[in-house]
Amino acid sequence: MPKSSIGHHFHTTSDEMFLILDGDCEYTVNGQTALIKGPVGVPVRSGNAHAVYNPSDKQVDWVNFNVGIIDPNAAAGPGGFAPMGSYNYSSDPVGTFDLGDSRVGAPLEPQATFIHTRQLTKELTRPVVRMNGGKDTVYYRRALGPSVFASNWAFVDHLIIPAKASVGRHYHAGVDEVYFVIKGKGKVYVNDEVADIAYGDAVPVRAGEIHSLESTAAESLELIVYGIALEKGKLDVKDVGLTMIKLQMFFEVEPRNFEAFEKNYMNVYVPALRKQAGYLGSKLIRRFPDNVSKNIQAGKSKYNFEMELMFDTEEHRHMWTKTQEHDLAWSKTISYARSYEWIGYDVVGMDQKSDPLGERNLTVEN
Repeated sequence: MPKSSIGHHFHTTSDEMFLILDGDCEYTVNGQTALIKGPVGVPVRSGNAHAVYNPSDKQVDWVNFNVGIIDPNAAAGPGGFAPMGSYNYSSDPVGTFDLGDSRVGAPLEPQATFIHTRQLTKELTRPVVRMNGGKDTVYYRRALGPSVFASNWAFVDHLIIPAKASVGRHYHAGVDEVYFVIKGKGKVYVNDEVADIAYGDAVPVRAGEIHSLESTAAESLELIVYGIALEKGKLDVKDVGLTMIKLQMFFEVEPRNFEAFEKNYMNVYVPALRKQAGYLGSKLIRRFPDNVSKNIQAGKSKYNFEMELMFDTEEHRHMWTKTQEHDLAWSKTISYARSYEWIGYDVVGMDQKSDPLGERNLTVEN
């Protein structure tokens, strides 16, 4: 809001960054304040204090992104409320500590004395031809790298995808990402799902998920990309071609085992698959009851369940079969089946009009 602020406060268990999208604001880090032209992001490393004030007469859009520090040897984190008359021994009351200072009217430094992304403009980016195997030329800049942060937060990227250009299909085995749209319209593809995206949309992409982006409007699609490494400082990227493979497995399951077989897929098979490189998705489908199958003149089969597995390449599917997770999941699955067989396919065509689960709000909790 105009003439309003987020007051001076400390973070002792997380890194955080204020991103102003459409205005100039006064940023403070550890008591030093400077007016910085937007769009711009200013991070604060854990153990430091920051604030932001909008001195203008107009509203500005802003985004706050926070990544907690994961330390298995650290003391217990903040706890909940304790019952009346007792206390919470594991609480941490200063994970965020408010200094009670609005920073309104604070003296300004002539130049910022703290790290920031610099103004997020096309002039500071560099052209990248066919990024990750995509179309035409996009514009890219790594605005912040892993040395800025105490947590596993690895980078803040600025990405501009002009009309008719794209970023090709790729994945990161050890990096989670969030794509935040600050201009334009486009499409994002994650595994076998696709969604339209526009200003203000945020799309989380987990490690191992194959994804790509394209601009669909006359103006460029512009994004901020937040990256969080599963292991601090370790970044990777793997481009993926346009081929995919599907394995169809057919199972003959007795009715008394239907429920256990279906639960096994969700509770055992899916968690194991999600750990695998190149895994795109899977489905478990059950054949119609006999009376319905007869009404639609379906062919006869002894198999009443089918499991479909999608991988980016046959190499990755084969790697999955050599893992302990596969051996455990497969042994549990066939224990419920009387018989089974499988067929492998190359995917040569694919269409998905909408998300089969309907509209969903995508959120990320830090």
